Amino acid sequence: MKALADLHVHSDRSDGLNSPQELVEIAEQQELDGIALTDHDTLAGVREFMEAPISGNLQRVPGVEVGTNYLDHDVHLLGYFVPFGESAIELSLQTLRESRHARFPKMVKKLRDLGIAIDESEIQRVLREVTSPGRPHLARILIDSGVVSDIREAFTKYLASGKPAFVDREKIELIEAIGLLRESGAVPVLAHPLLIEDIDLKGFLRKLKSEGLEGVEVNYGYRKPELIDTIDDLRKMTEDLGLIVTGGSDSHGDEGHSELGSVGVPVETIDILRKVSERIRNR
Repeated sequence: MKALADLHVHSDRSDGLNSPQELVEIAEQQELDGIALTDHDTLAGVREFMEAPISGNLQRVPGVEVGTNYLDHDVHLLGYFVPFGESAIELSLQTLRESRHARFPKMVKKLRDLGIAIDESEIQRVLREVTSPGRPHLARILIDSGVVSDIREAFTKYLASGKPAFVDREKIELIEAIGLLRESGAVPVLAHPLLIEDIDLKGFLRKLKSEGLEGVEVNYGYRKPELIDTIDDLRKMTEDLGLIVTGGSDSHGDEGHSELGSVGVPVETIDILRKVSERIRNR
């Protein structure tokens, strides 16, 4: 069996359900050869993730997923081999986390204005315990309250952009985020680009490469057939531009996302990313 790495996974330090150590344990149970922790706008789980005991040769990559803006498009940027301590990117991530904490009660208020009862103790628990709270936390509270049956329904009815309880949050400009990751010695990779609507993808990738992008998340658990049908085109664009092909499940440990290990890339991709990180740091 080909050695695989899942390079897009979330822990409970952002909006996943499992702790960083549990993710390592699950990866070993799944017989993965590599895994990257890429929590939203936080590095809080990276040390636990990297120091968790392992029984085999699982390769681990410290990472992050940064929410950014590009010409009014919501664009996610992955960073690989991010340093643990203070860095250029960490200072900006702190601002994004503060924005997430400020947004959460505003979404709750909108739901209550719709007549939906929300358990205040659960809201306070999330704000107290979660480093980078997001909409999936609120979706799970709605499920537990019997308001919706699953995460997809919560987003479709209330939490997605344009829906009654949606509240936008502060984001870094995409080009700035690429620079901050590089300044920190991390490798910037565009996350799930086929989810970005109404954009000239080839021109977009060419522009981002000129700004320092190093890779594209080609392998991803897209669900819409029309997106799945364009993955090969994306792969060719990525390879033609000389960018690294990466991939991952975007696992959160819930039914609303792909399962850890269900999507990945050859484990050798980790070595490629590591070498690029070393080149960036030694430039």
